[in-house]
Amino acid sequence: MILIYVAVIVLCAILWRLGGNGYDLCRNWGVPIAIGLAKFYIAGQNPLMLLYIPALWAMIQGFSYGSTAPPHIFWVWVIGKINGKYDDAVWKYKAKHGGIKAVEICTRCTCGFFWSLPAAIFAFFSGAWIGFGIYVLFLTIMNGLIWYFIKDVRVNEPTVGACISTAIMI
Repeated sequence: MILIYVAVIVLCAILWRLGGNGYDLCRNWGVPIAIGLAKFYIAGQNPLMLLYIPALWAMIQGFSYGSTAPPHIFWVWVIGKINGKYDDAVWKYKAKHGGIKAVEICTRCTCGFFWSLPAAIFAFFSGAWIGFGIYVLFLTIMNGLIWYFIKDVRVNEPTVGACISTAIMI
């Protein structure tokens, strides 16, 4: 069983990075399918575990951290209003182009939070609600920390993919 966990984590790290290289199907479908099929197998072929696949796909589609993505736009607005600089054209330009750390960290934490929610399917059928809660906190925090501490996309993208795939352990 541990070999399945390790294989899925490594596979998802690779697939997530390939998605960052323009192979969108690897990230958008490959990661959810790898996790969903592995959990299906581990959970005794419970077909309801496969609901994770479209759920994670939907979250990846709905929540991303590009400068035109809704979570990024939302955090530019919130942080701009909080610090009173939202109407400052220079600040707004920097924020829209990834130049404000608080915006970037909040955006990535938001994405991590929403990407973790499909794992509720695993918790529902396994009863591992504490594990699910830990996973939500883990992915939310790690997604922000990874961006903050690891600037090289060749390292941070596979790390994000590996973190997402830890859902299999719920």
